[in-house]
Amino acid sequence: MNHKERVLMALNHEEPDRVPVDLGGRQTTFMVETYEQFKAHLGLNDLPTKIMSHKWQTAYVDEQILNRFSIDCRHIRPPMKAEPELSETAEAKIIFVDEWGVKRIIDAGYASIIEYPLQTATLEDLEAYEWPNPAEIFDFSSIRSQTLQLYSEGEYAIVGCMGSPGNIFEQSWYLRGLTEFFMDLVDNKDFAHALMSKITEIRKQNAKYFLSEVGEYLDVFQLADDLAMQNGPYMSPELYREMIKPYQIELFRFVKELTPAKIYYHSCGSVTRLLDDLIDVGVDILNPVQVSADGMETDRLKQRFGNKLSFWGAMDTTEILPNGTVDDVRNEVRKIIRDLAPAGGFVLASVHNLQPDIPPENIIAMFEAASQYGKYPIPLSGADAFLR
Repeated sequence: MNHKERVLMALNHEEPDRVPVDLGGRQTTFMVETYEQFKAHLGLNDLPTKIMSHKWQTAYVDEQILNRFSIDCRHIRPPMKAEPELSETAEAKIIFVDEWGVKRIIDAGYASIIEYPLQTATLEDLEAYEWPNPAEIFDFSSIRSQTLQLYSEGEYAIVGCMGSPGNIFEQSWYLRGLTEFFMDLVDNKDFAHALMSKITEIRKQNAKYFLSEVGEYLDVFQLADDLAMQNGPYMSPELYREMIKPYQIELFRFVKELTPAKIYYHSCGSVTRLLDDLIDVGVDILNPVQVSADGMETDRLKQRFGNKLSFWGAMDTTEILPNGTVDDVRNEVRKIIRDLAPAGGFVLASVHNLQPDIPPENIIAMFEAASQYGKYPIPLSGADAFLR
């Protein structure tokens, strides 16, 4: 069984030869600093570091490393036509303005927002704003040959990211400010609808350009929109259904007309209370399965949603990977495989992009344990066997 067959069986809720694995959080990637550390640990300093995204501070992973750890996916993403213009502060921190006009500063490994361009905007200001054109930002034509080659070889599951995360709620508050946009959702709904409608149209344009090139060849298509924090959703399910869900339905239906790929949806946090809605929207795969958040216990998620959703991620990046021993990592891998892998529907990966505080030995232990404990049939403990 090859990598592609393994992933497709798992996502069809069947049991392949072993649990598929991916590297990274949402994309197949490392954070830049982590990648440098990991290459040094492996004695691969001669490999270049190619930036995937300044905004997310991620790097492309060399094929040599992907092969070494038997990563089952290959990630397709259009490069930007031009990188953002970077400037340096007196404290030697990098500042740039992203394609939406949001000013960011790279600090502690992240590109944090320091200016919200629509923070004081009115409805009239939305009409005059300089909105991004995906065709001017990303080089979509460059990905077709790479995708066709992967498709013809048939070796790896092809996972597509259209360049942007496809977020609507998050992009709204990136532009407006979190507090201001929450107030809009309740007290300034005309503005909130106008803003989300505009963003949804741009996301649809982005999806059309990308999927026109490669949609028929993809196995998985990624979308993302963080809807939750540590202890629950950012808003009540009722407010989500009224204000956010209709735009997600519009985008997801548009995407599904352009590709047969399964829809992979990323939301950090305790998203359990919204999962029925996300399934209704069209989500096939939930990422990252943030096990450190309230109500995200892997055994309960599998019991409640395992016949409707596949799970992609679940390896804790809050405590286990950065602070645990190699044995802790191995035991956690064993546990989440036991919880999520029976009857398929699971791809093991880290919850977040791998951080610089994670020892390389723990990253290696994660993949080695996945290989050891992920062989089907998954052994069950006596208690598990009784319960099942």
